[in-house]
Amino acid sequence: EECSLVFLDLWGNQIDDEVVVVLCAGLEKNTTIKYLELSQNEITDSGVKTIRRCVDFRAELGSPVQQVWMKGNPANAALYTGCMLNGQFTFESIPSIIEQYCT
Repeated sequence: EECSLVFLDLWGNQIDDEVVVVLCAGLEKNTTIKYLELSQNEITDSGVKTIRRCVDFRAELGSPVQQVWMKGNPANAALYTGCMLNGQFTFESIPSIIEQYCT
């Protein structure tokens, strides 16, 4: 049985806005990723806006990103709220969703 990557955990990898641009380019091509953990990185307001554009693009393709975790980044917290789209951005902890896939 084939198994696709649906959860990408990049917690605490010193990801900054430049890396976010590269990551989003990949997410536009890989439409299987549904959950993206980006907490505890170096993402600023600019990076959040880039992620929002990427999430919107994926939604237009009909393969939406379900959740993006962003806790502990230096971006303005108001942007997270402003970027809410069907609950996709959150400060919450990661639920146990990994076991739902590829087991």
